[in-house]
Amino acid sequence: MAWSFFTNPFGASSSSSSPTSTQPIETETQTDILTPPSLIPPASKVNKYETVLQDEEKYQEVQYPTTEQVPGCMTLLDEFLMCYALAPQLRSMYRYGEFRDCTWKWEDFKYCLSLKSDDEEMRRKLWIKRRAEWWAKRRVDGSSEDVWDVRREPPKNFPPLVTEEITSESSTT
Repeated sequence: MAWSFFTNPFGASSSSSSPTSTQPIETETQTDILTPPSLIPPASKVNKYETVLQDEEKYQEVQYPTTEQVPGCMTLLDEFLMCYALAPQLRSMYRYGEFRDCTWKWEDFKYCLSLKSDDEEMRRKLWIKRRAEWWAKRRVDGSSEDVWDVRREPPKNFPPLVTEEITSESSTT
């Protein structure tokens, strides 16, 4: 990956997804003119999200095989309240320099309350879908490891070959 001041090494910017150029994007009829690489959207992020979502739904189906494994509303309320307990908050302050935000646990609790009128199997399916969407979003959005490139082959001259002269000098001193 080549680092440059003009390209974002982390992919598309989350603040703006539209091209900044004032030139219109060429249509399929203008095949002799190619669009600059900066105007081409990232490689089908929607399709990647859909495949990741399908994978996560399969995994969540295994995670919650019956309705008994789906957490109840009281369990989710307990998790929310435990998130704001003193020990987790102090740990977060020590590790990250700020208190932990537990609003997503509150949103899970409210979502559970909204499912109370549905039957148990429908609640299970909706919970699986919600968890799969949450995990798929986390997987597609990227992580801190996205700055690294996977090597396809080892670097040239690695490990460096030790010549006979260097080994004899180090052994005599």
